[in-house]
Amino acid sequence: RHEVFVTFDEICQTAAQMLKCGGRLALVHRGWRLVELFCTMKAYNLEPKRMRLVHPKAGEAPNLVLIEAVKDGREGLKVDAPLFVRDKNGETTAEIDRIYHRNEE
Repeated sequence: RHEVFVTFDEICQTAAQMLKCGGRLALVHRGWRLVELFCTMKAYNLEPKRMRLVHPKAGEAPNLVLIEAVKDGREGLKVDAPLFVRDKNGETTAEIDRIYHRNEE
């Protein structure tokens, strides 16, 4: 989510060099940069294939985006259902608990 020592362009350039054809890149980034992210990935032949917006809670704008890209992939983006971190009471959602393996016996 932060580009302190590297730019997103450099991340894509390196991923394009290191991934084989069909290799996958997974990203977590700020949602407001979505257009820039897609444009930069496509410039390095990293085709966005899946995207999921992450909302702090229902009714709030998304603040993060999860993206999976494939090197030299065909066009076609699947947009998954949004992920909500907290419910209306401020508690973490069941999906977040499942992702982090909380409440497992």
